[in-house]
Amino acid sequence: MLSTAQVNNYLSYHREIVRAEEHLANQQFKESLTIYRSLSDRYEHVFRRDFKVAAQLSAQINDTDHLFYFLEQGMKKGWTLKEIKKNKILKAYKNHSFWQKLKNNQLEYEKEFHKNLNEPLRIEMKEMLAQDQKRALRVALTPVRAWRERYTNRKFVPNNRAQVRRINQIIDEFGYPGEKIIGDKSWATVIISHNEHDTIYKELRPKLYKAFEKGELSAIELAMIETWRVVVDTERKDQGFAIWEQTINAQEASHADSLRQNIGLRSIALNNKLILLEKELGMNFFLSPFHGGIITVKE
Repeated sequence: MLSTAQVNNYLSYHREIVRAEEHLANQQFKESLTIYRSLSDRYEHVFRRDFKVAAQLSAQINDTDHLFYFLEQGMKKGWTLKEIKKNKILKAYKNHSFWQKLKNNQLEYEKEFHKNLNEPLRIEMKEMLAQDQKRALRVALTPVRAWRERYTNRKFVPNNRAQVRRINQIIDEFGYPGEKIIGDKSWATVIISHNEHDTIYKELRPKLYKAFEKGELSAIELAMIETWRVVVDTERKDQGFAIWEQTINAQEASHADSLRQNIGLRSIALNNKLILLEKELGMNFFLSPFHGGIITVKE
């Protein structure tokens, strides 16, 4: 875990995001937008998700200057115009004068996105994920339990362990293969999350926290990896950061909030408020890649 001596810019970054989300939850849109703009000005790497939220905030208060700024910055980070058009609140601005500029500059934005990435590593990680998903699907679709367990033990587990050891090498050589380095936040996260009961995680874990400190790994991705691990290892007795739609007791919620605070991830209460506000405003805050809904705390 992070000690006081380890607190640095990207822990501060995520804590600032929580402050912005607190303003957002209270519908203090201008105050929230001010924080997002400040982070964009101060940090070399801003997570794509934060540009997406800031763009929607700009649209909500009809701040077209900031809206164009965050859309442009987001596209330079890999956000596509096709994705933007699917967002209801952003799509409403498609007749604005800046929209044509976004359209005309799509190729330039894409080039800028790729020029900052480690392309050979991106290709390697994409292929590793494809192999991981192929094997995971085979496990899921094998109906006979004995056959499924045989395939899991003979094929899935050994190959996954080899992949995680490769990720461990990649971290040592290039850094964590996440959004900052390869342009995708989840490929490595999914592979590591599938790694059950393997001693390599003891070596990998402190490197993940270092990567988090450097902005190579976001708070939610770190929480996902850690939660998958602890839930499996404790046979669901420990819910970790409690990041999926679920029902937990007050003690579990307190434990989860403590873990969340340590890495600058929003509290369960704030998370729930934002989920409700998303529905009310017709926005998408991209709270977690696999989040389905409210986390219920049972007294």
